[in-house]
Amino acid sequence: MSLLSFTRVSFRHSLAVPLIEDATFSIEPGDRFVIVGPNGAGKSTLLQLIEGKLAPDSGTVIRRDSLRIVTAQQRLDEPDALLFDFVYAARTSLARIRSRLAAVQDESVDAVAQLLDEYNAAGGYEAESQTERILTGLGFLRCESSLALSKLSGGQRTRAGLARALHSDAGLLLLDEPTNHLDVHAREWLEDQIAADPRPVVLVSHDRALLRRVANRVLEIERGRVRLFEGDYTSYRNQRALAERQAWEAYEGFERRKAAAEMAAQKRSRLAVKVATPPQGVRSSQDFYARKSAKVARTARLLRERVHREPAVSKPWEQEAIPVLDFAQVRRSVDIAISVRDISKSYGGRKLFSGVSFDVRRGERLAILGANGSGKTTLLRILLGLEQPESGSVAFGANVEVGHYAQDAENLDRSASPLEVCGTGTLSRTLLGCLKVRPERIAEPLQDASEGECAKVGLVRLLVSGANLLLLDEPTNHLDIETQETLEGTLKQYPGSILLVTHDRAFLEAIAADLLIELTPDA
Repeated sequence: MSLLSFTRVSFRHSLAVPLIEDATFSIEPGDRFVIVGPNGAGKSTLLQLIEGKLAPDSGTVIRRDSLRIVTAQQRLDEPDALLFDFVYAARTSLARIRSRLAAVQDESVDAVAQLLDEYNAAGGYEAESQTERILTGLGFLRCESSLALSKLSGGQRTRAGLARALHSDAGLLLLDEPTNHLDVHAREWLEDQIAADPRPVVLVSHDRALLRRVANRVLEIERGRVRLFEGDYTSYRNQRALAERQAWEAYEGFERRKAAAEMAAQKRSRLAVKVATPPQGVRSSQDFYARKSAKVARTARLLRERVHREPAVSKPWEQEAIPVLDFAQVRRSVDIAISVRDISKSYGGRKLFSGVSFDVRRGERLAILGANGSGKTTLLRILLGLEQPESGSVAFGANVEVGHYAQDAENLDRSASPLEVCGTGTLSRTLLGCLKVRPERIAEPLQDASEGECAKVGLVRLLVSGANLLLLDEPTNHLDIETQETLEGTLKQYPGSILLVTHDRAFLEAIAADLLIELTPDA
C-alpha cells in the first residue's frame, strides 16, 4: 500500500501561472524519491504539498493515517537548547524519559535504578550513541555538542536541523537541499546514511553526486509539467534524453509530412487552374474542363486535410545552447599567474593551515578542498589582500587581473539590476540568458531576486569583467543542475586561470581541475 498518493494535483500561487499541473504519483515504502527541476519550478512547493503545509487547488492527496512526516528544520525555535539535546529530542518518548531521569537524581536509589532500566530497555543509550554519530558525521566536533543553538553559525544551525530529522523515528523524511553547508566528507557520510536507511525519503537536491548515489525514482518538474521516471538518476537522464530525441523526431516527422502534403497540394492547385481552360484549338464544353479542374482541386484539398486530421505535434521546448565564446576581453597573462609560498594562518590560537605553497599557471584550474572551518575562504581572502597571513608570500604575475566570486554572491549591490551589474553588452546578455536569468528580471533590482538568480548575476559579472584569474568560492551554491552544467560548459571555454573552492564533486569532475589542494590543520 502506498504511503502517500497524488491524483491530478494542481497548485498555483495567487495571480501566477500554475507551478504544478495534473500531478499524479505515489510514494512507496523503501522509496528514495528525488525531485528535480530548474530554480523556481516548484520543487519546495511540492514538498510542502506532500507535508500538508499547503493544500492543492485541485486534485487529491491521500496520506496513510499512521504516516509521520518530518522535515529538516531551517529555523530553530529553541535558542537556549544545547545541540545534543536538540537533536536527541527528535525521539520524543525517549526525550521524556531522559528528562524524568535528570529530574529524579535526588530520589531514592531504587527509583533511579527503575528509571534507568526503563530508559535502557527503550533504547535510550543506543539513541544517545546514534545522536553523537549523526553529529560527527555531519561535521560537528565533540566539544560542539554542548553548545547552545544560539551560539551556532547559520550553517551549523542548518546542519543541526538536518541532524534532528535524520535522528527522528518518522516514517517519511523530506529533505530540501540537505548538502548545503556540508563539506565533502559530510556529503559522503550523508549519502551512506540515506542509502542505508530503510525509511522512504523525498529529496530535493542539486548535488548530482548525491542523486547518482541514492535515487531510485525521479520526479521532474518543468514548466508546470510533472513526470515520473522509474530507476536511478543516471537512468532518468538517459530516459529524458531518449524522450527528448523521440519528441524531436515526432515533431520533425510531422513537419515533413505537412510540408510534403502542402507541396503536393500546391502542385494540384496549380494543375487545377491549368486544366480549367480548354487547350487552344480544342472545341469542347467548358463544363467538362470545369469539372476536371474541380476534381483536381478537391484532391489538393484532401491532401491538406489528411495532415490536419493527424493530432498536432507541438515543437519541443529547447534550452538555449551555450554559444561559442571567445572572451576577447580576457588578456593573456604570463606563464605563472599566481605563486603562493609557505602561507600560514591561525585564529584564536587555533592553527588553520601552515606551509601552503602552490603555483597556478596560465589556463590551469586549481581546486582548494577541506572540511568546514579549515580556512578555505580565509585563504582566498589572503590571496585577495583582504587578510594578512602570519607568514609566507603571494605574488601575481604580470598582466594578471583578478576577479572574485564571493560565496553566495554576497558582494553584489542588491539595489542594482542584472544589466546594471553586468553591463548591457552582447556577452552579458548572452550569458544571462544561458544561465537562465529570466528576461523579465534583468532590468529589476536584485533585492527581490532569489539567491539562485543573484548567484547567476554574480558569475556573469565576473565572466564579462576581463579578469584572467578567477577566484571562485562555492560558485554552484543555489544553482539548479542545468545551470551548473551551463556554467561548466562556459568555464571550459574560459581561457584564463581558475582557483576554486567547492564541495561539489560533480562540478570538480566536470571542469577537470589540474591540481587539488586539501587544507588540514598544520598542513
